[in-house]
Amino acid sequence: MAILAAVGEKHATGKIIETGYDLASTYGDELQVIHIIPEDDAQAHFDELRTIPDFRGVGIEVEVQRAEEVAARLVDMVLDDYDPEVVTPVGRVGQPAEEILAHADAIDARYLVIGGRKRTPAGKALFGSVTQTVILDSQRPVVTRMAST
Repeated sequence: MAILAAVGEKHATGKIIETGYDLASTYGDELQVIHIIPEDDAQAHFDELRTIPDFRGVGIEVEVQRAEEVAARLVDMVLDDYDPEVVTPVGRVGQPAEEILAHADAIDARYLVIGGRKRTPAGKALFGSVTQTVILDSQRPVVTRMAST
C-alpha cells in the first residue's frame, strides 16, 4: 500500500507532505506526492511555447514531467532528511480532483492527504473545491490539513 499526498504550490503544502511522510513511516508504506497541472494551465503553457520561433511541438509528457518536478521540489523543500526510496514524486495533467482519486485507486492508497483553506459558504458554492470533491467522492480515508490563516 501507499500514502498519497496531493500538493499544490500553496495552501498547507508543508503540512501535507509532513503528514503523509509521518503516515508512511508509521505504516511502513511508500509516500507518493502528487502534483496536478490543470488542463487549462497546461494548454496555456503550450500556447506560450508555440510563440517561440522554430517551435517543433511537445507532447503532454512535458507537462507531466513539469508537474513531477514541482512535486519533487516541494518534497525537497519540506523534508530535511528522508529516504528517497520511500518518497515518489508524481506528476499529472487534468482535473485535479479526478486525477487524485484515480491515482489513489491505481496505487490502492491507504490514506489520501490533502490540504484546504477556510472558505465562506458562498465561496464554496461559487468556486467549488478540490478538497471538498475528494472528501465526498473518495472511497478511502482522507486526512485534511488546513492552511494557517
